Amino acid sequence: MRALSDIRGLPPHGTPLGRVRIVGGGLTGILAAFEAHRLGWRDITIHERFEALGGGARPKVLHGAEMRGGRLYFGGPGDPVVDALSAHGPRFETFHNRFGSMSIGADGKRVFTWDFDGPAIDCPAGKVARPADTSLAARLSAYPPRIAATLETYVRWHLDADPALVHGDAAIPLAIDRVFPAAADLVALAEAKAADPWADELYAVPPGLSGRAADLVASLPVGGFAKLFDDLHRALTRLGVKIELNGLVPPRQLMAEQHSDEIIVWAADPTPLFAPLGLSAPPLVKKCFFTYVYEVEAFDGPRPVYVQNFTAQGAAFRAYLYESGGKTLVAAECVREADLKTLPTELRILLSGFGALKLGPLVHTDAQPRGVYPSLAAIDGLSALRARLAERFGGRFIPGAWEPHARSAKLAEVNAALAAAREPASALMARAG
Repeated sequence: MRALSDIRGLPPHGTPLGRVRIVGGGLTGILAAFEAHRLGWRDITIHERFEALGGGARPKVLHGAEMRGGRLYFGGPGDPVVDALSAHGPRFETFHNRFGSMSIGADGKRVFTWDFDGPAIDCPAGKVARPADTSLAARLSAYPPRIAATLETYVRWHLDADPALVHGDAAIPLAIDRVFPAAADLVALAEAKAADPWADELYAVPPGLSGRAADLVASLPVGGFAKLFDDLHRALTRLGVKIELNGLVPPRQLMAEQHSDEIIVWAADPTPLFAPLGLSAPPLVKKCFFTYVYEVEAFDGPRPVYVQNFTAQGAAFRAYLYESGGKTLVAAECVREADLKTLPTELRILLSGFGALKLGPLVHTDAQPRGVYPSLAAIDGLSALRARLAERFGGRFIPGAWEPHARSAKLAEVNAALAAAREPASALMARAG
C-alpha cells in the first residue's frame, strides 16, 4: 500500500514544503517551476512582467506568422531542455540543421564555409597561447597576429566596444569562440588540437573537412514558439502553479516579505537586485540591434537555415530563413539601423551559398537591446551579488543562472540549486510539524 504522501505526490518526507516564488516567466522560470513541482513543492507562483510567458524567446505574431528576432531553436535528441519541456506535453520536430558563415579571404573575396558558424580566416594555424586574463581582448591576443586583428575588427564592428572591457565568455554569443584557419594543413591542425588544450579550445575544423558527419540535428516546437509557451502555461496551470502576468515585483519588497520556508528564484534581469543589497550596478556592454523580417517569394535551398557574417561589412551580422504560419520568412539581424535600399542585397549575398533568394515585402522591424555580451565589470558584479545573496539568504534565494549562455547549462544550475534548497526546506517543515 502506498503512503499517503506518495498518493498526494508529496516528497517522501511526508510534510509539505513551503512556497516557491519565481520572478521571470521565460524559459528559465518555466523550467524552474516544473522542477520545483517535481521536487515536491506545491505552492509555486511565477511573476511575469509581460502579458504572456516566454520572455525574450517569445516572438511577436503577425497575421499568423512569427517574427523571430534570431535563430530560435533547440538541440536534437537528448537535449535536456527539450526532454524537460516534452514531459509536460509540447511536441518537437527535428530537422537537418543547415548553417554557414561568410568571411573575407586573403584576396579580399568572400569565403563561405558551410556547416560551421564561426569565422574562417585565410591563414595558417599559428601557435596559440593561454589568454593572459579573462577579458575578450586577452582571448583574441592568444591567436597569431593576423587572426587576432581580424577578430578585433569584427568585435568592434559588432559591439562598438573595446574588447578589453568585455569578458572572454562573450566569444560564445559572438560566435567567435573558435576559428577555422582556412589555409592550415588539416592533419597538422588536428594533431595540434589533440596535443594542446588551448589549440583545441581556440581552433576548429568544420565537420565536412574533418571526416565527421556534417548532418547536425536540431528541433523546433510543433506549431511554433507562441504555441509552445501557451501550451506550457496550460501545463503549469494543471499542476497548480499560479501565474501572475503584467506585474513587476519590487525586489526590496520581495526580500522583506520572504518567509523562512520560502524559496525565491530570480529568473529575470538581475540589475534591480543590486541597489536593495547595497551594491552598485556594474556598467554593461550596451548595444541595440535592429531586426528586419521579410517575406520570401522564392528560395531553392534548405529551410530553416542561417548564415553569420564575419566580414565586418554592411549592417547584417546574421540572416535567418525559416517557415512560420505557412510563410517563408527571413530575418536580418543588424548591428545598426540598416539602409533598406542595400539590405536586400546583403541578404541575397549571405544566403547565396545555400540557394537563390527572391525577397517579398518587408513585414516587420524591431530594435532591441541585447544583454548577452558580458562586460568584465558585469561578471565581477554578478559574483559580488551572488555572494551578498548567499550571505543574507543562504540557499533560499536562487539566482537564475545569469552567466551561462547555453540553455542546458542554465537548466542544470537552477535545478541543482533547487535540489540543494529542498533538503533544508524539508527538514525545517518537518521540525515545524
